[in-house]
Amino acid sequence: MANLASINAELPWLLRIVVASLCGALIGYERAIQRKSAGVRTHIVVAFSSALFMIVSKYGFGDLLKMSDVALDPSRIAAQIVSGISFIGAGTILIKKQQISGLTTAAGIWATAAIGMAIGSGLYFIGILATALLFVIQMMFHDDAIIDKIIMHIRFNIQIEAVNKPDILHIIEQELETNHVENVSVKILFVSDERIIFFVDGIINNNIDENDIIMALRKYPDIKRISYASIDK
Repeated sequence: MANLASINAELPWLLRIVVASLCGALIGYERAIQRKSAGVRTHIVVAFSSALFMIVSKYGFGDLLKMSDVALDPSRIAAQIVSGISFIGAGTILIKKQQISGLTTAAGIWATAAIGMAIGSGLYFIGILATALLFVIQMMFHDDAIIDKIIMHIRFNIQIEAVNKPDILHIIEQELETNHVENVSVKILFVSDERIIFFVDGIINNNIDENDIIMALRKYPDIKRISYASIDK
């Protein structure tokens, strides 16, 4: 097992993992606001895993590299694990009706591989601490209620098909403002003499139910269809 000296040497490595996780959380926060599939939790796990992979790559093979009879790069197999486990993780990602699930599970598998590599290379202390930290992260952010408290505002994106009348855009913008949709912008996607299709982008408070806004718009007979839509940014 690791002695006290090795534990003290590995403590700064834990700080690297924590800092990487915080950076990943910040990036994930911005993605979550934009309503992207990979949010806070997934970005934390990926940054966490990447930091641990780098630590294993840099420091996990020191004992072998000091041996005079080592002629091959001992990290070569580790590199294959990183790429190989990615295929397993990709198999857990499902896309159904434009909804993506399994991203965090895939990232968790990747992190588990990193922890296994750390333990296998003799970095017991950092591997065990990384496991505990990842467990806490997963438990904390498993409940979306915690993320909802952190993320105050989210993107509201819909596509509307309506009868082409001169005041239709003004009516819809007023209704959106009444329902507390801020920074509303409208982009016309298609227009003819009979109908108009446009994309609506705005920001709403995370506590507001999007369905209530859509139902409020549905009361106008000139609006024929409303669907969720997104423009990647």
